[in-house]
Amino acid sequence: MEQTTFTATNSRVGIQGSIGNYGVINFNNVGADPEDTRRNILKKLYQSLEKNQKDLHPHRVPGTCEWFTSHPQYLDWKARETSAMLWVSADPGCGKSVLAKYLIDSIFLPTTTTCYFFFKDGFEGQGSATTALCCMLFQLFRAKPGLLSDAVVEHLEIAGKGFTDSFSELWETLLLVAQNQEAGEIVCVLDAIDECKDKSQLIRELHKLYRTETAFNLKFLVTSRPYREIRQGFQSLKFPGSAFLHINGEDEMDKISKEIDVFTEAKVNDIGDKIKLTDSERTFLLERFKRTPNRTYLWVHLTLDSIEHDIKVNVEITKRRMVEVTSELHLPRTLDEAYEGILSRSSNPEQAKRLLQIVVAAARPLTLDEMCMALTLNDGHHSYKDLDLIPEGRFRDDIRDLCGLFVTVLDSRIYLFHHTAKEFLVQKNLAADPEPSGSDLKWKHSIQLQESHRVLVDICIQNLLFTDLETHYLGKAVLIPEYLPGKIFLEYSATHWMTHLHGSQIEQEKTDLILKLCDTTTRRCLTWFRIYWANMVLYTTPTSGAFANINTDFPEDITTLMVASYFGLANVVKLILESDDSIDINSKDTKHERSALSWASGNGIAVVIRTLLKEPHRDDSWFPSKSEIHGDSMDNHQESNDNYTPLLRTIQEGHEAVVQLLLDKGAETEIKDKSGHTPLWRAADCGCEAVVNILVDRGANMEARDQRTNMTPLLKAAQNGHDKVVHLLVEKGAKIEAHDRSFRTPLLWAAQEGHEAVVRVLIAKGADKKAKDNISRYTPALWAMHNEHKAVFELLTDSNGHEPLLWAARNGYTAEVQRLVDNGADLEAKEDKNDRTALALATMNQYKSVIKILLDKGADTNTRDKSGRTPLSWTAEKGYEAIVRLLVDGGADIEGRDSDIYSYTPLLWAAQEGRKSIVRFLLDRGANIEAKDGKQGRTALVWTAIYERGAMTQLLLDSGADIEAQDNSGLTSLFYASERGYESVVQPLLDKDANIEVKDKLGRSMLSRAATKGHEKIIRMLVDKGANIEERDNGNVNFGFTPLLWAAQEGRESVIRVLVDMGADIEVKDRRNRLTPLSWASRNGHEGIVRLLLDKGANIETKDKNGDTPLRLATGRGHQAVAQLLIDRGAQT
Repeated sequence: MEQTTFTATNSRVGIQGSIGNYGVINFNNVGADPEDTRRNILKKLYQSLEKNQKDLHPHRVPGTCEWFTSHPQYLDWKARETSAMLWVSADPGCGKSVLAKYLIDSIFLPTTTTCYFFFKDGFEGQGSATTALCCMLFQLFRAKPGLLSDAVVEHLEIAGKGFTDSFSELWETLLLVAQNQEAGEIVCVLDAIDECKDKSQLIRELHKLYRTETAFNLKFLVTSRPYREIRQGFQSLKFPGSAFLHINGEDEMDKISKEIDVFTEAKVNDIGDKIKLTDSERTFLLERFKRTPNRTYLWVHLTLDSIEHDIKVNVEITKRRMVEVTSELHLPRTLDEAYEGILSRSSNPEQAKRLLQIVVAAARPLTLDEMCMALTLNDGHHSYKDLDLIPEGRFRDDIRDLCGLFVTVLDSRIYLFHHTAKEFLVQKNLAADPEPSGSDLKWKHSIQLQESHRVLVDICIQNLLFTDLETHYLGKAVLIPEYLPGKIFLEYSATHWMTHLHGSQIEQEKTDLILKLCDTTTRRCLTWFRIYWANMVLYTTPTSGAFANINTDFPEDITTLMVASYFGLANVVKLILESDDSIDINSKDTKHERSALSWASGNGIAVVIRTLLKEPHRDDSWFPSKSEIHGDSMDNHQESNDNYTPLLRTIQEGHEAVVQLLLDKGAETEIKDKSGHTPLWRAADCGCEAVVNILVDRGANMEARDQRTNMTPLLKAAQNGHDKVVHLLVEKGAKIEAHDRSFRTPLLWAAQEGHEAVVRVLIAKGADKKAKDNISRYTPALWAMHNEHKAVFELLTDSNGHEPLLWAARNGYTAEVQRLVDNGADLEAKEDKNDRTALALATMNQYKSVIKILLDKGADTNTRDKSGRTPLSWTAEKGYEAIVRLLVDGGADIEGRDSDIYSYTPLLWAAQEGRKSIVRFLLDRGANIEAKDGKQGRTALVWTAIYERGAMTQLLLDSGADIEAQDNSGLTSLFYASERGYESVVQPLLDKDANIEVKDKLGRSMLSRAATKGHEKIIRMLVDKGANIEERDNGNVNFGFTPLLWAAQEGRESVIRVLVDMGADIEVKDRRNRLTPLSWASRNGHEGIVRLLLDKGANIETKDKNGDTPLRLATGRGHQAVAQLLIDRGAQT
């Protein structure tokens, strides 16, 4: 028997009978209640919503994620008032998902409307960009119902009933929502886009959104592993002033490692509390872990969990056992070793493997009850009454004993602990050995997906053959939700058994059993098939385009042959035909009037179609009737009739032999579906060259147009990039300048979509390169430029013009720039958005060869863009030293200031950003080292102090910078560095004897400010240089605080200790309230400082101007712990 070949997306067959119209929104119902329409839209979006993964991830440990929330790139992104995107990339186990959860739950402002999606590869829907958009739109509309405006409703009505399947329609809806004046700031968080199956489409739209400025505020925060595909997708967005920002976790590993230490300490303390570890044992365990290099959150979590549950540690704990279990010999060195250690301790490895096989191959996460049944099921079980299932609570514990932390349970559903767990377990291809011989990793790559699918299909089929489905069947009048309770696993088996049959590739050996399962004369078959059908209508993503069918009602009176054909079970179909001489191959279901051939054609199952059209062994009854082939019998049927003939249904799969057979049997070439698509139009749409050729040779109309867009087959083929079909149609005489409703020609479509091969065909055939559509008025070249299709642009531009030059310079096309300037292109033309010339654009992207060409042709080096900045200004800031040298050598003004209010010079930009080599070069070329910005009056030296550029500070001092230069506020470099605690800047300034007596406008010294901020090392440095430890503030708001008083008020215990040790007066009082340091500390509840001051002999009965003692101040503010401490130390009550 011939093995079936499946072609349905995601291994799902029968999809064409259950998709398209969910019966949710009636767009043609004139006079429908608008609120009902809105509710139906929400319902449709919600039905597309899979279980979101956010709550699978733990809450962050306090003290972690701070590397990110304090990162300048994040703060920049967060502060922007227009659309911006932030991409966070990091390796597995670095806490990306926990970070995303933390931001969503705790950080984003209440005024921000936040939506999110956590991608999860391996589960239906959770890896889909369309599901992500449905999920986020649903969240937005629930958070702000006003965003589901009339305009959005109208847009979705135009998009049609299958809008939840269309990424482009959903994306346009999101943009439309963002443009609503009531939207405000919208933040979309997408976690783990590397696990998104259609991430290229998502990246492309994000690229389009953030390469230009928008009037609305739609922000995306995206996390992923640092994969090349994603990095390259965003690469061209990285230019100065871009709305795209990137935080690379690899660059922040020092900070992340410190936070992993915090996490480790928290986990050690948590374990210590559970198993009663002493302080010394906790310290020992923590030190052991901190010595391990390259730790990740994931490794720490897994390893500590293993130690917690290691009986060697938590029973009769001894130091020797702790040393043993944390030794280099026993402690896992890698994540793989951690996973191996978990599974190697399984109480039942064989059962653990079976459970893990089920988890990795399951189409969705199974519930505890479902998994319990799957593991319990054996050959002796024929009905639900035969089962004796373990109670859920006990089974949850059994899973822990079987797999440890390798799996986790959330909301009674079972998941792998982390995506890396699946990567560890699953063998990527059948040819590979589970693990090299001699390896200690016995579990690594120990599972084959094909074998896992076999385990599940056996479970599913056995379940579907239970006698309960025959004796207690699902009748027409019974609702499925009322039938399923008590029938564990039945919904899963009915819905997904075919997925696992395909994955296991064992149909041939299961033919007799499958035939029994698909026998529609049994109640069993009709029971599971009704459940399957209902789930397909509810959950299956509809197919877009002409084949988005509307058959959602259950096909009554369906035969066994139809079911087998529908699922593409070729061996079963053959067995049916061979065993029943009286079979009516043309019989149809009574609901949709479709035969076995029609159902098989809808899924494009070639083997089944060939079987049904096979030459007869006995008589003509083997063949479908002529009316069935060309669809005449469907013409007069009711609305459920879709007008899709077998020919139309099979074309999308490109089975030319089947098409030829159908045409030979009289199938019509010009019959149209409800969208007005002919077989030729659909073949051109799908790129089926051989089928197109057959149809054209049979006389099909090459100018037939669809009803919605007015596109011909040639237009559709050009739009989709099918160059061979385009060539064939043009050769056969199709109109090359045909246009659709927006006047786009085939060449316009091909240029817009970047189909180089199609463009070459059309140009060679004489297509008009100056054609324009009637919406954007773009030519083919401008469409190619707009969408950054370089090769297509080069094909289309053979004359001068400033738009091509700007685009070529921005993208570094050296040869194209040379050709355009040689042809006289305007060097000083500016782009509309930022007023940048070709030279400015080339410098932004460091295209040295392009810059040299433009400079040689005389391009103006001092041109200013919309922000008033020159190319030298930008490149000095960004640190592009080679470009800076080219520009200065080319005549750029080294003192050229920005024409905005800040009026920076290139030197100021370079110094502020820490560009040492550029600063040195500019100074060597005569740049003014004392130049000040135009707003705050700060020199380069002051700015380096503010931005903690220690090495830059030293360079400027060595170059003669004025150490006492003051800004408009009268503050110096030393003041700013001291206030901020920048030791690396303070030290070289003090070494050069910078003035330590400078005060701000409030009369506060730098020592006072350092004490307020808690910089004890800076205090020591300043006092060592002679700063007055008792100096009071003397500004207009004259409270007369000393550094010690400030430190006490602000709770800076370490500073208090330093100042007191240096001899500061602990009884000093401020001039306004007459409070001592002890009084301030008591008043503000700083218990540690109160204790310290009392230990140093502070007067416990000191009184302020109101006669209040420290005890009274603490009590009045509700600081009970401080009050008790004072009483314990003898304070009078």
